[in-house]
Amino acid sequence: MGRCAGVLARRGEERIAIRAPFTILASGGIGGRYRHSTNFPHLTGDAIDIAKKHGIRLEHLDYVQIHPTTLYSRKPGRRFLISESVRGEGALLLDRHGERFVDELLPRDVVTKAILEQMEKDGTDHVWLSMEPIPREKILSHFPHICQRCLEGGYDVTREWIPVVPAQHYFMGGIWVDSESRTSMPGLYAAEDIARRTVQDTLDMAAEKIV
Repeated sequence: MGRCAGVLARRGEERIAIRAPFTILASGGIGGRYRHSTNFPHLTGDAIDIAKKHGIRLEHLDYVQIHPTTLYSRKPGRRFLISESVRGEGALLLDRHGERFVDELLPRDVVTKAILEQMEKDGTDHVWLSMEPIPREKILSHFPHICQRCLEGGYDVTREWIPVVPAQHYFMGGIWVDSESRTSMPGLYAAEDIARRTVQDTLDMAAEKIV
């Protein structure tokens, strides 16, 4: 593996070589690769493809967190996350017939699997979340932002069910970096969501801060 000496960029049909002693990959996460994501759709993990092409070390690309309840929409763009604290206060997940099909307080992956299976069984693109068990005053006082965003989407959570769907939320894998954000290729660094720092390096950094 050679040393990174810059990037080859494209502007329209023109290709430009930009040389630099140090280069940073910071292209964001992978939400754009999913139909539903709480991330912006233009974040498509391009740096991962670049890293693969050049044999740069990657780790745990399968470490993807899916949140079970985001507000369903046919419109493109980010999905709005409906906090699991809503389910903690008593909200119920319902199928197309209004029947409860899962214990809402189970771990995220279990609830997500149950929702996806129910969607396939019902032939729908979403399931329903009902806040009927929660007193109206508590809904308005505890979840004002959720109330407002759902109203903007055409749903009054104090009076009706809202459609929800699992969505990609966090990406914990990516390009391996050390405590200085260096990748396995000399001269190349990675930062933000696309980088994956080792657990030991993170602990070492925390220890340095405490000392």
